[in-house]
Amino acid sequence: MDTKLNTIEILKDFHKITGARISLHDLDFNEIASYPESLSVFCKRVQQTPQSRKRCVDADLKAFEKVRKTGEAYSYKCHCGLIEIVAPIYNYGILSGYVIMGQITDSKISSEQNIVEKSRQYFDGKEQLNSAVKNIPVIKQDELQSYVNILQLIAEYMTQTNRMAPKSKDLALGIRKYIGNNFDKKLTVELMCEIFGCSRTTLMNTFRDRYGITIGEYINNCRLERAEQMLLKTNESIKNIAVECGFSDQNYFSKVFIRRFGVTPTKFRKMREETAFQH
Repeated sequence: MDTKLNTIEILKDFHKITGARISLHDLDFNEIASYPESLSVFCKRVQQTPQSRKRCVDADLKAFEKVRKTGEAYSYKCHCGLIEIVAPIYNYGILSGYVIMGQITDSKISSEQNIVEKSRQYFDGKEQLNSAVKNIPVIKQDELQSYVNILQLIAEYMTQTNRMAPKSKDLALGIRKYIGNNFDKKLTVELMCEIFGCSRTTLMNTFRDRYGITIGEYINNCRLERAEQMLLKTNESIKNIAVECGFSDQNYFSKVFIRRFGVTPTKFRKMREETAFQH
């Protein structure tokens, strides 16, 4: 039975507990999932004009940049005084997006007064403003760090389950790192498509465009480099070396080894031993 929660379930449960809106963003700040889908009444009103929306986006972008540099969750206040928290999400070691919760305030009277003062210009009168402010979810002042911790846990869960694939500019690097860490295992294009959440064409073309070789060639290069070191530094049999380097077929191992080094693995080892003896 698959015990993994889907992304929307995670966001929905978090909202039920906190009352805060929570959303996922890619590296270009595009929102790709959220709960609730719509902004709060307050934020929807504030963002009615392009100028005020830009101020909201700029505040988030600055926070995203800080999180990108530190790799840790970060809490801040938007230009209207609402609390926001951002945490990074990774995909096989590559930063692939952010999870952000916010549109909340703390229980200090001064915080509400600050929000009213900063957002007065966006509302048609005191009554409309006060009504929108009263609907902002409130957390206790001493609970903020707990919210940061919980959001960090959500980001870590999404990282561990690889919920967000990186953009194509980072996809090639992600594929390369994954192969480097797993070339001794059975690797297939289908498996990597599933892992990185992309099509076969995207996977293969992105990697070849970035590094100038195919994924299959790179896998064999990694395996052959390891095989070369094992032939030089260990007494393992050719069969064992082939298996430990990810080649399930010894004959195929010998074939690609000859193509790379011009001799069989056995001859390669013997030649290096003779050279070492002569010196």
